[in-house]
Amino acid sequence: RSVQPYLVAAPVEGSGERIQSQEQRDRFDDTTKCILCAACTTSCPSFWAEPEYVGPAAIVNAHRFIFDSRDENAEARLDILSDEDGVWRCRTTFNCVEACPRGINITKAILEVSSAISTRE
Repeated sequence: RSVQPYLVAAPVEGSGERIQSQEQRDRFDDTTKCILCAACTTSCPSFWAEPEYVGPAAIVNAHRFIFDSRDENAEARLDILSDEDGVWRCRTTFNCVEACPRGINITKAILEVSSAISTRE
């Protein structure tokens, strides 16, 4: 819940649709496949060692909205994930990728979020 895994956006006037290009959708398409099973988190040695770590499942769910062009709360999510129990606890052991029943490249998603944190102004 701390990563706010839901769309945050102002109401749309007119048709009510939030139009997005295929390129914009492709940016986060992989992480939309998450079925919230948390197999990635239960396989994560960083989570075993530090239960305060938000874990890969939460980061994947945040990734889905951080890179969604329709969402307006990316900065708040990046703030949440930039603390010591956020993305920096990941040790890229790839257990999460192997455990994912949907084949999501979780480590790539975590690295994209950490890169977004590092490059923002």
